[in-house]
Formats: sequence, C-alpha cells, structure tokens
Amino acid sequence: MSLSRRRFLTNTTLSAAGIPLLATLGSDFCEASTENPIDWSMGFPGDAVLLNRNENPIGPSSAAIEAAKNGIARSFRYADPDSIRGLLAEHHSLEKDEILVGTGSGEILKIAPLVFARDGNVVATLESYRQCPAFSEKLGSSVKWVNLRKHKNYSYDVKGLIEAVDDKTGLLFAVTPNNPTGTILPYEDMKIIADSLPRHVLFVIDEAYVHFQKEGKSGIDLVKEGYNNVLVTRTFSKAYALAGLRCGYGIGHPDIMKKISNFGCGPTSTNMAGFGAAIASLADDAHLQRSRKFVSDTRKFYQTQFSRLGITTLSGPPIFIMAEFGDRTSEISAELRKQKIYVRDGKEWALPNHIRISYGYEQENQAFFRAIKKLI
Repeated sequence: MSLSRRRFLTNTTLSAAGIPLLATLGSDFCEASTENPIDWSMGFPGDAVLLNRNENPIGPSSAAIEAAKNGIARSFRYADPDSIRGLLAEHHSLEKDEILVGTGSGEILKIAPLVFARDGNVVATLESYRQCPAFSEKLGSSVKWVNLRKHKNYSYDVKGLIEAVDDKTGLLFAVTPNNPTGTILPYEDMKIIADSLPRHVLFVIDEAYVHFQKEGKSGIDLVKEGYNNVLVTRTFSKAYALAGLRCGYGIGHPDIMKKISNFGCGPTSTNMAGFGAAIASLADDAHLQRSRKFVSDTRKFYQTQFSRLGITTLSGPPIFIMAEFGDRTSEISAELRKQKIYVRDGKEWALPNHIRISYGYEQENQAFFRAIKKLI
C-alpha cells in the first residue's frame, strides 16, 4: 500500500505547493545566495566535479523541500518516531512494531552487529559496502569474507555465503543491489539463504539502491512471510536524494527491532526536516519515476561512452558504474584528482583494477569523459 497524498497532508499539515522542482542538471539547487556566508563546498574546490559519493543530482522533490522547510520551523520539538514508523508501516503494509527509524540506515547497520555478533563472527561479501562488517571488526568480531563470482559477472556466491556460517556466526550481511558492482541478489536466493541459516544468525539485507531496480519481491517480502531472522534496511539518501538529511529505516520481526531499539533509533535519531522530507517523498511517486529515468538514461550514456573507448564496465541498477583500467587504475584516479574530478578507487572493495564513478550533472559527466579521453 503506498502512502496517499491525503494521508500525508493529514498527518503532517504540510502543503506540497512550494518551490518548483530544481532538477535541471545544468544548475546547482544547493548553491547559496551571495548574501549567505556559509561555505557549502564541504572542503572540495568550488569547481570540483563530484562523482565519488553516490549522490543523486536530480535533487529532492519540490514537495520534500517544502516539507523540510516546514519541518525546520518545528525544529524546537523532537520528531516523534512512533508517528514516522506508523506512516512507513502504512506505506509498506506492515505493522508499526516491525519498523525502526534511524539516522540514515547507517545507524541500524552499526547497531545490528553490536546486538547480534559482538561475541561471534560476521559473514559478508568482500567486494561490497563495508560499513556493517567494518563496525563488527571494531567491536572485536572477526569477518569471514566471501568473494563474488567474478567469472559469472560478479554474481553472489550463495553457496559460499551459507557454507561460511558456523556456530559462532551471529550475522550474515548482503547488499542488493550491491555497491559497487550493481549486482542483484535475487529474491529466490535471499530465501535460500534465510532458510539455510541457523536460528541464531541474523540475515541483514541492505537495500539502499532497491528503488532503482525493476519492481518485484524484495527482502521486505521475507519479513511479511514470517521470517524472524531477517533485517532489511532502506534509506532516503539515494532514489529520493535526501542524503544530507540522514533518514533511513529498518524492517524486521518485532523481536529483532526491540533488541536494536535498546541501543538507538529513538526520538533523537530523526530530525524534523528529515521527517517531513522523507514522508513527502513517499507520497511523490512522480519524482521517484523521474529519479529512476535519470539513472537509467545516464547509465546508458556512460556505457556508450566507455564502449567507444574500449573500456570494460560493470554496472547495474544503482547510481554508479565501475570502469576497468587495469594496472593504470591508481595513476588515472590520481590524475583525475589533480584535475579536481573526484571518483572512487576500487581497491577499497578489493577491486584494484576498477574505478567507481557516481553519476553527476550532465556537465560533470561530460567533464569526466573529456579528461578520460586524454588520459587513456
């Protein structure tokens, strides 16, 4: 069940009529006025090309921006997590006690290993997003890394993940679609993993980029089907372009959520601006479709340009692409930085011959390829 516009307006008393959608790729909707003394550069040069953070340049919807502005006026109060959970429960056709809201999905991904794997080990994919397993290591847990199947287009090694689990494993972590390879873990494989895990092992499924893939069953359906060893995390940072407002949530059996709530995800985890923008975003399906189209169109552009240059790529539904530069990868990455073009070196995901490029404004994408053509 999607969140209706009437339901949104009733619960938030916000008006979606506000400033127009600032999604033109040739303009910076975050640019401060000349009278504003705040430096919004975040430490990057003013003319930097930022293709390194998986940010969505289409920006928030106009309804989300207006809701955030209304939320700021109410910022003397704490955001009520019960209210937010109730609206998310309606959107996903779940019960409120199956949902927790966090400061981005990252808060939940940090708490999960603290609760379920502090005295054991974690199983995770090596060529993947590392926040959850990296935090596990900081807690003193060991991580049992399983490689993607490179020879099969970097698909998940489902059998390998299951076989890595032992009696000391507390958590198995998977990202789908995967960051940075774009690999999707099909629902059927999720179900195989969930069925194969011992009862004491929590299966954490990070679905940060799920909105970019085709509609179909996801980890949330496992929760709806009664699996009590599954935790799904989602975020408003990517498809809804609210990265700077830090709003995400987790979905799982009430017993799991209760254990996690002992360590966070309370009234201070969500700010009023983020609450307003997030709920408004759920009610603005047209903007979500524009976001999806932007990513799809930009992916085709990158694939075409790289193909013309004879460069092999690895991509999927998310808002980035991996390009293989072989033993020149570090050199090219460094040269791009000198030109104030920021990308991510694949070595941080055990892919040292690749560079990950996040899709940017049209002029940023063009600037990247002008530079690459001179470097290869």
